[in-house]
Amino acid sequence: MVAGAHQSPLDLSGGLVAAVSAAHTARDAANPLVILVLGPTGSGKTTLSIALAERFGGEIISCDSVAVYRGMDLGTAKPSQEQRMQVPHHLIDVADPDQPFTAGEYSRRARASLHEIVARGKLPIVTGGTGLYLRAFTDGLFAGPARQENLRKRLELSAHRRGNAWLHRLLSRLDQPSAARIHPNDTAKLIRAIEVCVASRQPLSRVMARWSDFAC
Repeated sequence: MVAGAHQSPLDLSGGLVAAVSAAHTARDAANPLVILVLGPTGSGKTTLSIALAERFGGEIISCDSVAVYRGMDLGTAKPSQEQRMQVPHHLIDVADPDQPFTAGEYSRRARASLHEIVARGKLPIVTGGTGLYLRAFTDGLFAGPARQENLRKRLELSAHRRGNAWLHRLLSRLDQPSAARIHPNDTAKLIRAIEVCVASRQPLSRVMARWSDFAC
């Protein structure tokens, strides 16, 4: 079920209550019901998700790439401490701003929270607006090689000295299809593509094609 964000006052009609209650009761831990409340910042997602959680016995899993960071509160519409006391929230203030928090890390933690919420007999409510996090959570991500920190540092230094065009030419020699797909100014994606090529000893495009076939 997907619930679009809207402004107060909230109208949790009898039909909605009956539908969600029946679906929640019918689902089991292997195939849980999850409500998604999605929308841009300031659209009323938090108010709606809290109302749903209170009505149906839910817990909220934040799907916000900024809310995961401690201290980043201004301009983010992060739920207040009072709101977090009303209903349990997950994946808010779980990393320091200088720590990388990837979509893959979000997916692992969000799925762990989902299983814990369901095990408690509660209704998971995923709330936010970060599309990449949501796709990682619902569909999973390409399971490529782990980060190669030494290689990354060398590539970043080379990009600083020679420019992104050098990275793009290097990727073109390693994997022409990926080079054609990635913009020459997208340093992060260029480095990741080269990293996968070197670590897996085959083009990123070939690795992704095999993963897509497996995922289907």
